[in-house]
Amino acid sequence: MVSNNPTDVLSTLIQREAVLYAVDVTGCDKREVTDAVPASRSTVDRSIRELEDTGLVTRSADGYRRTLLGELLLSEYYRFKAQTAELLSAGDVFADLPPEADIASPMLDDATIITATQATPHQPISSLGALFTEESDIRLLCPAVFPQLIRAVATAATEQSTAELVLTEPVVTSLVDSHGETLAALREAGTDLKLLDATPRYGFAVAEGPTGSTAGLLITDDSGARALIKNSGSEAVAWVNERIDHWCSKATDLPSQTPGTAE
Repeated sequence: MVSNNPTDVLSTLIQREAVLYAVDVTGCDKREVTDAVPASRSTVDRSIRELEDTGLVTRSADGYRRTLLGELLLSEYYRFKAQTAELLSAGDVFADLPPEADIASPMLDDATIITATQATPHQPISSLGALFTEESDIRLLCPAVFPQLIRAVATAATEQSTAELVLTEPVVTSLVDSHGETLAALREAGTDLKLLDATPRYGFAVAEGPTGSTAGLLITDDSGARALIKNSGSEAVAWVNERIDHWCSKATDLPSQTPGTAE
């Protein structure tokens, strides 16, 4: 009788992963499986029996093969392992976030995570800026002062991209005091500039181009940008757009003449 207990099936899949992979979907005999895995014939025999009992392997005219269930679960398992490895690569970043940190699960599904290191401290910002091209429609909520990122938006905007930029007060102050040319370029390009009194926990970005959309979530602290989570999934993009909409609703239009700029 095939087991329908998810825990039992998952346990068998993890323990017998190598044999399940070796069996393939076209069918093979036990000798071929034994040759393909670093295990004894008796271990292979036991593994195949357990995989049959869980419905992941079945007998065929050519010996043994993965079932459709086995194929689907193995694919999902590999996807889960890859995502786990990606999250573990940024373990220090996530370990420092509070348990109630508002990051929707679709943002993490099949995500790419770029972390700042001692050797490449600006990599998250560089990677986010690289999303902003002349063919992109850009939405960005910038919670901290990252001149490189603002310049990337300004460059794209002057190349006929459309851009919506939500800035906190410290960012606007920095633009006025030290980066007046960038602010002027944003205004001249018709960028939709908004001022936000609050300081969100994260930065959010969406770049929509001819080949699709990519969402970015920027994790920051007092030292700068710690990590960027990039995801092109439709649910991730929708969630980031929703977060930007939320903060836009609390923002006001940046005055055309910001205090400190020339009349």
